[in-house]
Amino acid sequence: MKPTVSSTAHWLVLGAINAACIFSLTYSPTHYMENISYQTITQQWLEDSNQLNTEEYMTIGHGRLTQTTLESLNGKIRNSTISADVIRESNHHVQIKIRTVKLSQDNELFAIEKTPDLFFKRQYVLQEGAVLNYELIPTTDKNTMCVYVHELSRLRCMNH
Repeated sequence: MKPTVSSTAHWLVLGAINAACIFSLTYSPTHYMENISYQTITQQWLEDSNQLNTEEYMTIGHGRLTQTTLESLNGKIRNSTISADVIRESNHHVQIKIRTVKLSQDNELFAIEKTPDLFFKRQYVLQEGAVLNYELIPTTDKNTMCVYVHELSRLRCMNH
């Protein structure tokens, strides 16, 4: 004698399978870990053969983003710290609004006169109230976060 399964049980199983399929299509993990400090170090040779060294640190979490940039050139060090509110967020995109900007000096960061395009981009980025869009790029390493900042046309990959 064959055991019989009610049609209701069949529909429940099919419904659960469909729900799991829909969830797997819409769910994708975030491309960063909240409240983890990511960092990167870059070196850039300028036209006058000087080397500009930059360290960047970024933390995203609880509706806030903090980014610190340290630049060194010819033994001098300058820094900037940006605090921002996350105003829109998805698995692949973070939009922020700059709340405060603190610079180590009243002057802009280094190499402005040597990279005029960077000067104009920084004028916008370092203004309180500016809105920035960070596109999160998937990586295979969970300890790495890659972001493309649309307003700077800049891609940065950072590790923690």
